[in-house]
Amino acid sequence: MTDWQNLTEENAIEAAVAEHGKNPTASVAYCALDAYDGRDNEEYRFWFGLFLKLAKREHVGWA
Repeated sequence: MTDWQNLTEENAIEAAVAEHGKNPTASVAYCALDAYDGRDNEEYRFWFGLFLKLAKREHVGWA
């Protein structure tokens, strides 16, 4: 995604949803996959970190 460095987390989630669909967690995961080019890089870490935050927020209990 272009200009990802200038996005706040909230704006990044909105941009991901606009590009990949309604589910914020899945959309951010797709952005991480798009950014991964076979090696660890800043953009991938940004999107993956945001994905982990969203996934943790959605997780309730151990079920």
